[in-house]
Amino acid sequence: MSKPIRYQSIYKQKVAWGDMDAFGHVNNVTYVRYFESARAQFFTDENLWEAHAKTLREGPVLTHLEMDYRRQVAFPADLEITMTVSSLSSRGFTMDCSMWLGEECAVSCKASIIWFDFQTRKPTNLPRVFKEKYSHTSEPPTSK
Repeated sequence: MSKPIRYQSIYKQKVAWGDMDAFGHVNNVTYVRYFESARAQFFTDENLWEAHAKTLREGPVLTHLEMDYRRQVAFPADLEITMTVSSLSSRGFTMDCSMWLGEECAVSCKASIIWFDFQTRKPTNLPRVFKEKYSHTSEPPTSK
């Protein structure tokens, strides 16, 4: 397990009482929902969501998710989710994410996403906006 990184794009997540399981900590599936909500907000903040997803012809589809659980989290808690686009291809991209409880990383994640044409039911080329924003630069971590 590699050392966790805190990325520049930050999203806040409050832990709800109902997010816990019978063992009194946040259920592992709940972290997936947290990351998905943060990714959707990231797309909105970066103006990637508005231009393409609302047409419902094309959009991002998660193809692979890899998570490292590092510590338990329980209610009440305020989490900080950080993320970056770490790599780009002609039809998809990878996002690295980390979730923090104070100074401790609770979960780190790598998500592979393709751009999908819902009418043809096949992957398609990424929109130009992705290539313009992410092909030449890689966001540096801020700390940790």
